[in-house]
Amino acid sequence: MPMETFTIEQYLKGKVRNVKVTDDALPTILVDAGKKAGKPIKAGADVSTLTEKQLDLATAYLYVWIAGSPTMSEKVSDKDGDWSHSEGGEQMSANVLNRFLRMANDIFEKYEIPKVGSNSWDMVGNGFHNIRYSGGVRRR
Repeated sequence: MPMETFTIEQYLKGKVRNVKVTDDALPTILVDAGKKAGKPIKAGADVSTLTEKQLDLATAYLYVWIAGSPTMSEKVSDKDGDWSHSEGGEQMSANVLNRFLRMANDIFEKYEIPKVGSNSWDMVGNGFHNIRYSGGVRRR
C-alpha cells in the first residue's frame, strides 16, 4: 500500500495553530524560501524530498507572512430568525506577531541570512546645543 504524500503546503499549515494561511500566500512563501535556499521549492512537493534548509526557510517565510498580517481577521455573521452563526474576528496581539518575527529571524540567523524587520535605534547625546530646529516659525 503506497504512502500518502505529505505536501509542503500541509507541512506549513501544520506548523501554525489557529492561523488561517491563505492558498495564495503559499506560492509566494515557497518562491521566497526557494530563492534563499538555492533550490526551488515546487508547490505540492513531498516534504521527504526537501532539505532541512528548504523546510526551515519555508517555515521562516511563513512566520514573516504571519507577522505582516493584520492583527484582526474579518468577522462574517449570518442570521435568519432565531438562528445565527459567525466566523472570524480573531485578534492577535503585537507580542504574538513579534514572536513570529523573532522565530523567523532565528532561522535566518542559522543560515546567515539578513534578518527581517530588525531596525535598531541608537541615541547619541551631544548636549543641549546640538539639537536641530526642524520647522515652523522660529521666535526668540
